[in-house]
Amino acid sequence: MGNNQRGPGNAGAAKANPGGDPPASRPIAKALGDGLVKWHPSGKLVGVRKVGEGDNLQGHYSWMHHLLPYIGHQDLYSKFALDKKWSDKGNLQSCAQIIPEFLNPSDDRLRWKGYPFENFALTHFVGMSGIEDARNVVAAKLPRSDPRAGIFGYDGIATPAEITDGTSNTIMVLGGGELASPWIMGGGATIRGAREPYFDKISGFGSKGTSGVTVVMADGSVRVISSNINPAVFRALCTIHGAEKTDLATDAPPSTDK
Repeated sequence: MGNNQRGPGNAGAAKANPGGDPPASRPIAKALGDGLVKWHPSGKLVGVRKVGEGDNLQGHYSWMHHLLPYIGHQDLYSKFALDKKWSDKGNLQSCAQIIPEFLNPSDDRLRWKGYPFENFALTHFVGMSGIEDARNVVAAKLPRSDPRAGIFGYDGIATPAEITDGTSNTIMVLGGGELASPWIMGGGATIRGAREPYFDKISGFGSKGTSGVTVVMADGSVRVISSNINPAVFRALCTIHGAEKTDLATDAPPSTDK
């Protein structure tokens, strides 16, 4: 995984086939944003829900699993035996369930292709953990009190009250670019920090069908930010209490992509 704890990523994921898997709902990320606003203040949240032993965070449940009831998938959530890992035989079939709210309609990668997660359903979005400004910094491992911290940490998620930069000025979730991973997996598969170059074609953030990245702010609003955004402004949007002054209307205008 490397020092920045990237998830597995599957750039060659299985494509959609007509009449087969369901398409994502439009507009992109609107339903996800609505669900996040309901889920976020619901209690003490963690980025990774650990079950049993094991230090490999990808082997534990992601925050996206906990979000399922808030985006209309209570039935699927209830199918998991939560006293067992997602890799338990009884849970594996549910890991293959495609969740339209986790997908970008312009991205036809729906399932993991090949070993070791054959057929697992993917997410095109990840939670923002903050700024990774040095080689060994993993933003998701920082205390949420650190000025580099974003909303998502592995052991805890910042509450709305802790976002002193303002929920409308703070990125909660954004497009993961070429690194599409199974939504069920914890760790770097579904939580990532911002590391320069932020919009690298291989390892950076991005959303297919746009010239930048689709982001869901902590107030549930959705916008597309250009990859040409001033890096300092993007960093400010990734943290919860950096005390930077940003004006989205002028500093980070949405791209003209639909």
